Amino acid sequence: MVSIIIVTFYGEKFIEKLLDSISKQTYQDFEVIVIDNNSKDKTLEIIKDKTKDLSFSLKLLALNENFGYTIAVNKGIKEASGEFILILNQDVYLSNSFLENALKGFYDKNTGFVSGKILRFDKKTIDSTGQFLSLSLYPIERDYNKIDSKYIKREKTIFSVCGAVAFYKKEMLEKIRIDDEYFDEDYFMFFDDIDLAWRANILGWKGVYIENAVAYHYRSGTLTKKGKIFLTLKRSSFIQYHIIKNRYLTLIKNARISQVILHLPFIIMRDIVYLFIIMIKPSIIKQIIKSYSIFKKAFLKRKKIWTKVF
Repeated sequence: MVSIIIVTFYGEKFIEKLLDSISKQTYQDFEVIVIDNNSKDKTLEIIKDKTKDLSFSLKLLALNENFGYTIAVNKGIKEASGEFILILNQDVYLSNSFLENALKGFYDKNTGFVSGKILRFDKKTIDSTGQFLSLSLYPIERDYNKIDSKYIKREKTIFSVCGAVAFYKKEMLEKIRIDDEYFDEDYFMFFDDIDLAWRANILGWKGVYIENAVAYHYRSGTLTKKGKIFLTLKRSSFIQYHIIKNRYLTLIKNARISQVILHLPFIIMRDIVYLFIIMIKPSIIKQIIKSYSIFKKAFLKRKKIWTKVF
């Protein structure tokens, strides 16, 4: 069975389309768990009204404050009873055969996560065909912003899966969790998908890309054609803080020292944008300094990860 977990936060624009796409799946052995981060729009009203007409059972956990993405999704995983866990952003929907095709990716016992082909809502622009690490040890979405073509040949093995449509084996999540956390709850949001997959890779799990498992993602990045760095500059200080903080938490926990040294010139070139942000918004560096305890915990988590290797 598959447990489908959806985290919502002001999702009234998208949630009905997502639930409709789930109900039309050719593979029907699943449960749905929705965790709402205290939305004040019509998200909960739509979900409760929609539940009356759905062909599947839906469990709704309405939180009394916005705990962030990672805490919310961990709550969902702990409620899940499925052998496989499909985690969906609210601004996605699935092709009818997504579950049936994506499940075929778990053909190997060491396969812990699967990515399908994620397109934008225009159904032609690629959002992700799996994640990889760049030379700067920064997560990149393969084929991001390219126009889809049946003639593109892609490697099946991937490093990570985009968090918007992330399919995991529950066994893997149990093996790689740190204490009682699957996703790192110090992240709040951003980099959580690459952090989890990097940890999985360290511990011997692998990821697979399945071409005909198709999903569609709205993604705020479609609002600009100037790339993700430009988008980062436009973000609010709150989001910029979490992006910068989580970038270095991820390196602290997962990267080998030799790996960082080897890639340091590329890391510096990629992260110069963060220095610029800090220069124009010094309040962010103050927030990061106040997060000293979080960075201290990251080193302890690193030890727990690498102890499992040896």
